[in-house]
Amino acid sequence: MLSDISHELRSPLARLDVATELTRDFAPDASRYLDRIDKESARMNELIEQIIHIQSLQMQQYTIDNLENDAVDLVELITEIGKDVCFEFQNKDVHWQWTPPDVLLSSSSDASLTVLGNQEQLHSALENIIRNAFMHTPADSTVTAEVTKARLDNKRDAIRISITDEGGGVAEKELERIFQPFVRLDSARHRETGGYGLGLAIVHAVVVAHKGQINVCNRKDDIQGLIVQIVLPIHKSIF
Repeated sequence: MLSDISHELRSPLARLDVATELTRDFAPDASRYLDRIDKESARMNELIEQIIHIQSLQMQQYTIDNLENDAVDLVELITEIGKDVCFEFQNKDVHWQWTPPDVLLSSSSDASLTVLGNQEQLHSALENIIRNAFMHTPADSTVTAEVTKARLDNKRDAIRISITDEGGGVAEKELERIFQPFVRLDSARHRETGGYGLGLAIVHAVVVAHKGQINVCNRKDDIQGLIVQIVLPIHKSIF
């Protein structure tokens, strides 16, 4: 239903944009109000795109054939995302702790930590998690990325990606709702950033579409923060 409604909203929004532009020519003094209409229209279009994206990803989970079967190197992907996010948040002075796990590759000189799937979707999902970690971690603190070997519930060899921040964590009662669409958590961590409550829902849909698993928990050490773990099946057994 959400998908159908979202598609139907696109046409009237497109006509609204055209009407707004035409009105500018006849009522130049109303530009302040027209700018507001443009802004809200853009927000609605963005929301529609995100809803449709989630619906598409949820359909993909039923068949891996719907995904592009690229061999995606997760180490290269995380390294690239880390550089981009560090550049974006360079004025915040958050330390990025990431060491590519060469030790995991020692058993095979030409092996890489790869998964089969859609490179663009995996990049978007991991970037969302890492950006959130930087966003919620205070200055002079650390965001840590770690890749380890793991196994899925079906005993298939997998890669576990852990992103740990120092952002204060989330109330335990809210953790189970964190991946639900349109959920606005009560914690200050989420109130500060606004948004539609769809970012983590999209991440969850991407991971499930790639036959993986995702979970989140608060840190158990002396530092407040959140740990997001994504487990994805590897392209071929290298462990």
